[in-house]
Amino acid sequence: MSWIEWTDNKFRGLDLTQLKVDQAYLNISNHQSQKYFLYSLSEECIKCPFRFIKAIRPENDTLVKLNTNKGFELRLFWKDHGQYVDPKIVNDDLFWSGQPDFGEFGVYDLLIKKTGPAMLETAKQPVETLSSILFISIFLICFYWICKVINIVYISRPRNAQEATENPIQESSSDNELDASKVKKRLRSLDIFRGVAIVLMIFVNSGGGHYWWIEHAVWNGLHFADLVFPWFLFIMGVCIPLSIKSQVNRQIPINSIVRKIFKRSITLFFLGLCLNTLWGATFQNIRIFGVLQRFGVAYLVVSLIHLAFMNNSVNAETRIQQLFYDVRMIWRQWLVILSLIAVYLIFIFGVNAPNCDRGYLGPGGIHEYMSHKNCTGGIAGYIDRTILGSSHLYQRAKIRSVYDALPFDPEGLFGCIMTCVQVFLGVQCGMTLIVYATAKERLRRWILWGLGLLALSCVLTLFSVNDGFIPINKNLWSLSFVTVTASLAFLLLSLIYYLVDVKNIGDDFWTIFLYPGMNAIVLYVGHSVFHSMWPFHWSLDVMNTHFVLLLENLYTVIIWILISHWLYHKKIFYNV
Repeated sequence: MSWIEWTDNKFRGLDLTQLKVDQAYLNISNHQSQKYFLYSLSEECIKCPFRFIKAIRPENDTLVKLNTNKGFELRLFWKDHGQYVDPKIVNDDLFWSGQPDFGEFGVYDLLIKKTGPAMLETAKQPVETLSSILFISIFLICFYWICKVINIVYISRPRNAQEATENPIQESSSDNELDASKVKKRLRSLDIFRGVAIVLMIFVNSGGGHYWWIEHAVWNGLHFADLVFPWFLFIMGVCIPLSIKSQVNRQIPINSIVRKIFKRSITLFFLGLCLNTLWGATFQNIRIFGVLQRFGVAYLVVSLIHLAFMNNSVNAETRIQQLFYDVRMIWRQWLVILSLIAVYLIFIFGVNAPNCDRGYLGPGGIHEYMSHKNCTGGIAGYIDRTILGSSHLYQRAKIRSVYDALPFDPEGLFGCIMTCVQVFLGVQCGMTLIVYATAKERLRRWILWGLGLLALSCVLTLFSVNDGFIPINKNLWSLSFVTVTASLAFLLLSLIYYLVDVKNIGDDFWTIFLYPGMNAIVLYVGHSVFHSMWPFHWSLDVMNTHFVLLLENLYTVIIWILISHWLYHKKIFYNV
């Protein structure tokens, strides 16, 4: 399967199958009697010292494996500086430095001659890694059309999605319940958006082809994988006012609604806790929080806020009042949410963790040249480690390998505050659905919300990854992360709503995501439990190319999409 990223398995006696994805060989030929010390600094480690790689023996060849997914700088010193070298310090014993452009499966030579400067040469050209995406895209397009032709020729078409939405069984399959006086049929765009989120989540959790820009950002920044979880939370928020209004209209007692909210929240938290024990239930170091736990906490808080401060008696007499009617309907809830944001910001910028600078938002460890070694996550990380205990946090965060940081949980306790804000922005989106009956009014307001939140994100970040007031950071669930991901959620929902519910464009295509969206919790839990088992996962002897990893990850996604279609046609729906 390596023909897409084709390379010789052997080159000059080197076994290239021993290289992983985005790795290359560097052979350092030292013809001097002097011993050297190799250090490197990756561009994904911001404001970090150089890290020791290997000692280069005199009059000998030394082989080094280097990661090529991000740019880096190499330095050779005459002296051993220990594990780290501060790049700000001028080193008199610096022999050579360079910023080579290495690629996957490339072989490179660094020649240290007896006299003169060192020379870096390319012995074997690297392979092309992005072509895999093109080939896989062509394969998926062909697969889609083959399935469509088979469906047309050999299989009688099932009931269309509109008929399915009229089936009473759908009414309990999701929180997507709409007031009949405002919306006459179930909005497929909500289920499709949820389906897009769960399909992308399965793809990302499966590996995402091991492309760095698909995986989560190490600390600051926004990668493809960072969008999925907040979109899921956003669509949950959209459904909260729809569900509660439907229950109130059916005259369900408030205490029954509260019990249902608590039951769902506790169930989500419990499921998440169970998934954290897939590799063994060791209570000394069990991870307490996680994705579903965040869902449970945020759903509980935002639902109770919405239920407690519902307001159905707001007048809309003037044009201005009508223009902001959906906001005025929940203005008291906005006051509570703004108070949560204020509390979060006060803690972040006004309270300093022990031995840490006030307002520090970095990963700690070797960040900023080890000046905040024990300050991972600032006050947010300190609160989580103090309340939950370091052993009960996520232990495999990438910042630990990149920054030598303390344990930090990207779904920890303190970040739940801003997660509630994320869900509430979805509530605001849902209120627009309830208040405004026409597609034009809804789309106009959603797009304005999307553009407004995007503008706020630009102000908070100053168009910068690391140097703004509040950088985009999924690990801390920063305010700018909430605003930018909610902005994209508003805009994406607007697009899907326009194509699906307004223009009915691409109906067959959107069913790919419609059915997963109607059984999202089944797919998430099922994928988490069965991910490493056949037929949900497979592996070959050597899987060190983006192509074969993309193929396997997309295979996993297709399996779960097919399962969701089978559940749909069997009328099996489950919602927590």
